Amino acid sequence: MKSKIAFWIITLILVAAVVFIGYTTVIQPVFTKNPLPKANVRNLITEEKKKAGKDEVVPEDDSLSSTETVANSKDALNKFLEIRRKEILLRSRFNLANDDSTYLVLDLTKNLAILELKGIPLHECHIVQVNISNSIKMYPADALLNWMAAPFVLKNVEATIPKISFVEKIAPKDTLEANKMVTEPKEAKLGDVYVVMDFERNLRLIMSQVEQPDVEGLKVISELKGKYSKIEINRSIKALTKFNREPVKPQIEIIIPKSDATILYKALPLVPRMILKM
Repeated sequence: MKSKIAFWIITLILVAAVVFIGYTTVIQPVFTKNPLPKANVRNLITEEKKKAGKDEVVPEDDSLSSTETVANSKDALNKFLEIRRKEILLRSRFNLANDDSTYLVLDLTKNLAILELKGIPLHECHIVQVNISNSIKMYPADALLNWMAAPFVLKNVEATIPKISFVEKIAPKDTLEANKMVTEPKEAKLGDVYVVMDFERNLRLIMSQVEQPDVEGLKVISELKGKYSKIEINRSIKALTKFNREPVKPQIEIIIPKSDATILYKALPLVPRMILKM
């Protein structure tokens, strides 16, 4: 009798532990909405007019959070939000027009990733697949518009391919030695691409290739994925001890062809900016 009671007590404790672990590591991270900070919108038109000493000043745009002024009609609200998305995209492009560096435009409404300079597309690629975390999907449209109202600035990046590739070539000592050099040095192998980019305002962008990586590339990609998996595991372990799970970082993953992923990553500056439309 005592053994049966002990068995059921141990079983209940184990079941409770499994339920708690599953809740803190699976259910809570999925359904927890991470706060999306409001963007600090920079109005270059107003700044230029103030510098020029003109009296006419463009009023600050405060309509990102004023969807209540729209009629209750669902169609009217959808049209309003679409106009706001277009306005945000145009304003962000205008804000970056004075810079001499390339930037990334991620248009998830058309599934396009565009490399631009001063508003001119330099390279455009089709996004084969996009995965958006629930921490972004579950937010209302007006909050997302506030979040996307200004370009995102990169804070940290890790990738399986180098930013800059070098081809080493040993110069000949004389003409006779030069004549013996029939072949040129081989170019560096185009590695498989997996890039993790952490931007300000709590955004993580993952860029990976649609092609199946080779054995060497798969090993490097697995190591990078494993690094971030360990971070999540450590957060889950802390959740078990502190009974508090940190919200998951809002994440967007795009899958594109290998050649396009290589071009986008290597062509962007060391601290790139990104315009997001979704």
